Amino acid sequence: MGEPGVASRGTSARWVALATALVLAALVFVVVQLRRNGAQAITDCDRALAAGDTITAIERARDAALAVAPGSPYPDQGLTRLKSLAEAAETHGSFDQAAAAWRAIWTAIRSTRSESRESGRLAEAGRGLVRVATRVCEGNQARVPATCGAAVQAALAEDDLPSLSSFGGIAFGAIAFAGGGVMAAQERDRRRRLASLVVLALGLTTLVLTFATR
Repeated sequence: MGEPGVASRGTSARWVALATALVLAALVFVVVQLRRNGAQAITDCDRALAAGDTITAIERARDAALAVAPGSPYPDQGLTRLKSLAEAAETHGSFDQAAAAWRAIWTAIRSTRSESRESGRLAEAGRGLVRVATRVCEGNQARVPATCGAAVQAALAEDDLPSLSSFGGIAFGAIAFAGGGVMAAQERDRRRRLASLVVLALGLTTLVLTFATR
């Protein structure tokens, strides 16, 4: 008959292995789903463009740009289409559509990418939004064009959308907090339980700091 401590450690190891397998399976599922969503969004965008439906094309290109997954080419394809749509809309005087396309680029980069690596695209989208706002105000006696452009610049500077690092901090903190709690509840060995509590505390600290520094 085995010792209780040995049996307990065996049970804890199985729980940890099961939790790890579930997390990995969930990650694989998410990656596969994001790639599928991106591919479908690009297909829908091109179909909408062929039918002359610019609004739907912008919406689906934005969806593709947001569907970021390792090795997926569709987010970049979505951003490229959004830029082309924005420039074409500006050329034809469709400023609402141009603003929607530039804003989609801005939002996709801010929410899913490293801003330092995408600084060129981000700055271009910002300039596009300011340019469109200024053009819309031209001929409007109630709004001076320069004032409209300045208002857009201020709004972009105060954009409170969480950055990619914030999302990463939230994800890491949540996983560490939940995983540490589960392991601490299952573990009987004092040292391992202490280690689990440290992981839990690290996750909680990460969550607090992430929300505090947003």
